[in-house]
Amino acid sequence: MKKQVQLIFMLLLMPIGMLLAQQQVQIMGKVTNAEGQPVAGVSISIKGRLNAITATDEAGKYQVSASNGDVLIFKGLGFKNAERTVSGQSAVDVTLATDLTNLDEVVVVGYGTQKKTNLTGAVATISGEELDNRPAVSVSAALQGLAPGVTVTSQTGAPGGDQGSISIRGINSFSTASAPLVIIDGVAGDLNSIDANSIESFSILKDAASAAIYGSRAANGVILVTTKRAKGAFNVVYKGYTGWQDATFIPEVTDGRTFMRVFNEASKNDGGSEVYSQQNFDEFDQLYAENPDNYDWQKAILSGDGFTHNHYVSLSTGTEKIRVNPSLSYVKQNGLIKNTNFQRYNFRNNMDINPNDKLNIKLDFSANNRDRLQIANEGTIWNYLGRMPTNIPIRYGDNWSDGWVKNNPVGFIEDGGNRKINNIELIGNISLTYKPVDWLSVTALAAPRYRTRNTHNFVKALMTYYIDGSEAGSAHPSTELTETAYREFFGNYQFHATASKTFNDHSLSLMVGTSRESYDEKYLMGYRRDYTYDTYEVLGAGADTETKQNDGTQTQWLLVSGFSRFNYAFKDRYLFEANLRYDGSSRFIGQNRWSTFPSFSAGWRIEQEPFMANLRNKINQLKLRGSWGILGNQNIGTNQPFSENLAMGGISMGGIINQLVTQNTLANPTLRWEETTVAGVGLDATLFNKFSFNFDWYTKETDGILLVLPISNLHGLNPPYQNAAKVQNKGWELGARYDNKWNDFKFGLGFNFSDVKNTILDMRGTQIGSLLRQQEGSSLNSIYGYVAEGLYQTQEEIDNGPKQFGTLQPGDIRYKDIAGAFDADGNAIPDGKISEADKTIIGSTIPRYTYGINLDFGYKGFKFGAFLQGVAKVDGYLNTHYVIPAANSSAIKPWQLDYWTPENTGAALPRLSISSSNNTQNSTFWMKPASYLRLKNLHLGYQLPTAWFQSAKIGGIYIYANGQNLFTKTNFYEGYDPEINFDASADQNVTLGGGNFYPQVKVYTFGLDIKF
Repeated sequence: MKKQVQLIFMLLLMPIGMLLAQQQVQIMGKVTNAEGQPVAGVSISIKGRLNAITATDEAGKYQVSASNGDVLIFKGLGFKNAERTVSGQSAVDVTLATDLTNLDEVVVVGYGTQKKTNLTGAVATISGEELDNRPAVSVSAALQGLAPGVTVTSQTGAPGGDQGSISIRGINSFSTASAPLVIIDGVAGDLNSIDANSIESFSILKDAASAAIYGSRAANGVILVTTKRAKGAFNVVYKGYTGWQDATFIPEVTDGRTFMRVFNEASKNDGGSEVYSQQNFDEFDQLYAENPDNYDWQKAILSGDGFTHNHYVSLSTGTEKIRVNPSLSYVKQNGLIKNTNFQRYNFRNNMDINPNDKLNIKLDFSANNRDRLQIANEGTIWNYLGRMPTNIPIRYGDNWSDGWVKNNPVGFIEDGGNRKINNIELIGNISLTYKPVDWLSVTALAAPRYRTRNTHNFVKALMTYYIDGSEAGSAHPSTELTETAYREFFGNYQFHATASKTFNDHSLSLMVGTSRESYDEKYLMGYRRDYTYDTYEVLGAGADTETKQNDGTQTQWLLVSGFSRFNYAFKDRYLFEANLRYDGSSRFIGQNRWSTFPSFSAGWRIEQEPFMANLRNKINQLKLRGSWGILGNQNIGTNQPFSENLAMGGISMGGIINQLVTQNTLANPTLRWEETTVAGVGLDATLFNKFSFNFDWYTKETDGILLVLPISNLHGLNPPYQNAAKVQNKGWELGARYDNKWNDFKFGLGFNFSDVKNTILDMRGTQIGSLLRQQEGSSLNSIYGYVAEGLYQTQEEIDNGPKQFGTLQPGDIRYKDIAGAFDADGNAIPDGKISEADKTIIGSTIPRYTYGINLDFGYKGFKFGAFLQGVAKVDGYLNTHYVIPAANSSAIKPWQLDYWTPENTGAALPRLSISSSNNTQNSTFWMKPASYLRLKNLHLGYQLPTAWFQSAKIGGIYIYANGQNLFTKTNFYEGYDPEINFDASADQNVTLGGGNFYPQVKVYTFGLDIKF
């Protein structure tokens, strides 16, 4: 490591001694739009050189040094690029023509940039400005609905836990997570560790043509994040907002009298006696009248203020030689329940050094510190939010009541312990780009990344009491502390060279490079219990007995790669691109260690054809694209999936305990990469410089997915993973945008829509899972259960129906008899009874359709924006006490009162029962459509006239009000968010059945942006 640092230092210093002075002139000027108004933020650079980059200030003015013959390039968002040649003049004023479609936009791609018009792959771009109107702590959640083909699900609004789960063009595998690779300024990183205000742009690489350059880590797509850099003009920016949060959905519950009445009826339906006597009702009425709040569990649980605020300050300044862009941000979220919050500090400094025309040095550094505070075993709190029987008080006097089975969620919040998570991350990024001649550039990069993750989980044994004051006991047998610590180091080293040449009608570019990525993780754990002093939360204060535990592991992997990209364009009309990546991973051995990932793509810019010359002022772009390629996935199984961990233990022999080491699972040294083959075609069009349109159709097939297949018992070991399964995603995407301007009025309307169909093609005849199912011919993460055919209305119907579960009564659920027997041709036929053979795929948790609608208005200083987002053709599933009335002694929700009785035969729910095993079976009866339309963001702001504070040297003040998740239209269960099944912490990002999660939140904020 020391030698590597010395080498980098020498590389940085060596070119500085080779600088040659040039005779230059100072050029000043002003950039305006067609109406003569100044344009701020326009970047000015010199064609073919790396230095002399600056930008216009708020008055549209700039200053730059250049030599005679130099070509100045002016680039501004929403305008066509302009070029001016220096020929001795000292003043160059420029008027930029409006280009609302940004055809001249330069897009960041793997290890380089390309003009948007020359892209042949499927690349979606998102400006950092699109996040300005969506104050969000987690950047991943803010991307929801912004790009076609990109599905973002977010189950929770928990402070520090509201990250979105991202999938690009479907889910490829059930053996690994579906998250895309995130690259921040050329280096793999965490999307949620950065502040959204520091982001310049996103490039989302969706197909093999664009993503194959990242090879074995690109099977799930790639998100490239570019952070903001100084452009030369001095400015200081402050952005801040403050606001509060409310839950989007909370399961409303009825009062205690209703609870007791329902359970009495359920007990009688089961042949029992009434659970609650009239005396119980009278006692409840008396105690409730004395203190109604003592029975309002939801009010007591949701007692947090939900306050949130965010502050961001950045400085951008520099000269032609050195530019810096330091920024500092702080965000804090308080929870909907007390003693929960999240806070994050971010510091970033991007520095550019341009010693001469041929050399560029980037020295970037970022640090972030994240602290999350939770209640110990917080899932229990949310479980009882809609479950706690409403005839039970929160307290008996000053004591915590015994709640339900000694679980008192309000007591847990106040006195039940805590869970603290701290993440500290330091990232350096040093790159050197040298351009010896105009057609060649060479880049070397070193980017070390260090991260620590520490978790402190302190669970207190909370004593609860009966009404007479005697101790009822604790849900947790003892007070205990678990401390875990991870230390991680990522090493990333890259070298690549790009040669570009244009002659006659031919343009060629070749990039070749190599990289080395490494990872080293150390894990330590300590556990103690039986604390005498339960306010002293350190391991040493726990009992020093045989109950104490400790553990430690180390994990490492290495990835070495070579990569290249070739681009060719003829007359800027016919485009071709080829990518090749050659990866070697320590996760595999033998001939499977190395693999090649190629891609090819082509494009035809039809608008450049001579026969389109008369239409170019109307059809500004019309491009056909096609691509094919192979992507890989090395993140399968453990870090060395070809080997199996040895089990450690002990055995007693002759009164002596001996160490025992054994292998329980057969190893498979032939494991290889999962490979995804992608093919697709696309169409990009721009009309009248106002309307843009893109369409893509694609097919993806992932082969070699890990699967456990049966082996002979003669091996004496458990079967290993094998590369056996295959999954396909087919779909299409549509994106459209219209922008126009009439004098002081601006209007924009954007729309995106995606359709993806996911199918498991091959599992070698096996299946995985019960309720959450992986099965051939169905989609990943399907829902598996019985088909419900309504409710039995009479005993005659029961007698004539199939044999089901337990003793049936009118009002019970009737299931469809599908199989169990076979006809003469071997086809499954009903057998007169309901069994496992009658279960089938009943739903899918993968949204078939996703969409987003973005509406923008602007008039003078006023700005209004609305963003709607949704999904369609997707199913959700809840069971047990979350939806079944009288299950697990749960509180009764108002909609659960529509249950079957002889007087209410058209009820939505089955008869009341405490003990029925028939009505609790997983079936279509408890499955609901999880489609929704959400008003994701609503924004109203005003840019104060600069004349009001010009003398104060303030460049601009913008004030706004913002709302997120304000409205949701869905047919899912009342009181539960339709995204509740999407659990980012689960293996497949899906958890079915439960509703014990922190809810999504509505966020109301008021903000202020100031520029100096």
